[in-house]
Amino acid sequence: MRLPFIAATLAAFALPAAAQDCAEGMRALEHAAGTTCIPEDPQRIVAFDSRAAATPLLELGAPVVGTWWGEMEDGSVYVRGASDIFGQDFVDASGIAPVAGAGGVDLEATAALQPDLILIGEWLTDQKDQLTSIAPTIVLPENVPYLDLLGMLADAANLTGSYERELAEYRARIEELREIVGDPSSITVSRMDIDADGIWYYPNWGAVDQVIDDAGFSRPEIQAAATSDITGMSIENVMAFDGDVLLVSYAPRFGQTISDLTSGWMSVGNDLWRTLPVVQDGNLYWYERDIWTGQTFASLHAAIDGLTLLTAGRSFE
Repeated sequence: MRLPFIAATLAAFALPAAAQDCAEGMRALEHAAGTTCIPEDPQRIVAFDSRAAATPLLELGAPVVGTWWGEMEDGSVYVRGASDIFGQDFVDASGIAPVAGAGGVDLEATAALQPDLILIGEWLTDQKDQLTSIAPTIVLPENVPYLDLLGMLADAANLTGSYERELAEYRARIEELREIVGDPSSITVSRMDIDADGIWYYPNWGAVDQVIDDAGFSRPEIQAAATSDITGMSIENVMAFDGDVLLVSYAPRFGQTISDLTSGWMSVGNDLWRTLPVVQDGNLYWYERDIWTGQTFASLHAAIDGLTLLTAGRSFE
């Protein structure tokens, strides 16, 4: 089980104001690129990572005014994460504006929004100085445990109270899931995906993995031991991904359908995946990738709902 948002996480992210002089109404915050004075109560936030920063901030009620926007082939636009988890109507109502896209960061659009706080990932550190000239800019560290990242975002936006309420509800639902299932450790939940190059598996992949870990389900050995992404693994190794329940993702946002995948990429290697005992037993299930792997409490609850439905009251002997 991963650690909740505790004092150690706060200590690693936030620096006491006394350690750095900040103007009135500002406070010092330690982040992946140093220490920066930020507003005590930000009112106009630009978060360039739409999936891992802007979307969870919007869920907590933060005043996010700009983020990365994607564009579909038909010309429609979306915010990765929020548009699928909460719906495009929610995104439109939020008034959030595009500040980056396929063409990269738009500094003029960012400045025009008059942000008082900018959040970037480490992949944008080469533009940190330019962004800092617009507003205080903090860099979110990579590979942060799921709940700790949400806590960091909430701290930066002065929404720790909202985060703690959401976390308490999530923890209560995890306990409820354990009680309903009985002994989650006796059930092996496996995940995998297949593309033209073979099997791929990303460990610690968003909400679904957080729930699997926190609930205490078992995993196949290859997944329990994985510390880095598995990509392009030969389909001949598919038996290592057997379990009591097998989860496979699809992304309707990018035109993927279950029928297309089963007749396309999933046909790689003479359909060897169909010989898995879990598949033969009818325990392969598909989940919508952008929802179940999202960085939101809504995604955590969606994964809890799904895993409860797939495991409660069942015998896999």
